[in-house]
Amino acid sequence: MQYLFADPEQSSTMGDSKQQSSPNHLHMSSDLIYPSTLLLTSLLAIGFVFFIRASTKERIETKEWLIAQPISELAPRLKQYFQQRGYRLHTVNTDGSEVTFQGNVAASPFLAAFLFGLAVCGATAIALVLTVLLPDRGILAFGLLGLTPLAPWFYWRGAQRLETVKLSLQPHAIGTQVTLEGHPDELITFEDTMLGVR
Repeated sequence: MQYLFADPEQSSTMGDSKQQSSPNHLHMSSDLIYPSTLLLTSLLAIGFVFFIRASTKERIETKEWLIAQPISELAPRLKQYFQQRGYRLHTVNTDGSEVTFQGNVAASPFLAAFLFGLAVCGATAIALVLTVLLPDRGILAFGLLGLTPLAPWFYWRGAQRLETVKLSLQPHAIGTQVTLEGHPDELITFEDTMLGVR
């Protein structure tokens, strides 16, 4: 009821003050967009570096299976399997129940290209934000694109390594207990190829 009897000039003044405060509020909000975008992009860049490091880090896992087949029949099959995958017999213990295979792991061209694409996108995003924040010198940030080839190079150098797989065969009531120690991808491939596990 108070506003129904208000002075028209006073109401007009109140409306003008609201209209004047809105642009200032929008201006303050827009000033926070680019710094926050730069912060988030920088955090993504840091996460990207850790992702590259993780892709080259050697991970080791151990799994066990029971295979209904005697050691005398299973051992030659396993030896042939690892040799076909590019491994060579490295060491054998005294009773022949534990053997070690070694082989060179090749880097993935697809993953190297994927990392390069991510590096280009990340560097471009940072450069664009810096260009807006620093109109005079922000254009120099596009020099970050010259560092992007370091991402696939670092991955390629670290991914190519000598990988070791340890195989243990122990007799069991239903056949043979197989213990395999190696990279998780190698264990998955072993399950799919030799055991048909999906």
